[in-house]
Amino acid sequence: DRSIASSPALPDVDVAITGAGELAMLRSVLTGWSGDRAFDAAATGDVLVAVTEIATNGLVHGRPPVRIRGWQRAGTLVVQVDDAGGRTLPPTAGYRLPVSGPAAGGRGLWLARQLADTVTTHSTGATTSVRLHFPYAVTHLPGR
Repeated sequence: DRSIASSPALPDVDVAITGAGELAMLRSVLTGWSGDRAFDAAATGDVLVAVTEIATNGLVHGRPPVRIRGWQRAGTLVVQVDDAGGRTLPPTAGYRLPVSGPAAGGRGLWLARQLADTVTTHSTGATTSVRLHFPYAVTHLPGR
């Protein structure tokens, strides 16, 4: 994995969650944040689903707390999700639709890659980071 570039010192959103019971609060924060930046309902929905899936992955496959930070850069909403698991992600993670079935899971990163314009990952021995980019110009294309 390549290193993820630095994030701003004071992001617009900075939330830490320790359990699934806090995901509703996270979605509420993200809804207000993306709406305040003129993202329409469909684009906001994409942000919510993608970020919630990655945060859930952090809770399930990593270790809490899971920290979610968001900022705007040049017309793009950027969200970074960090967990304390430090689990190395395979290079192909999230590029193929996972197998379906009664015990199917593993769709979080795949879904995020479908909804965000760019998804990057980085793992160290202590942290796994996933960064998602939602550019206004792409998410608000006519006929979307």
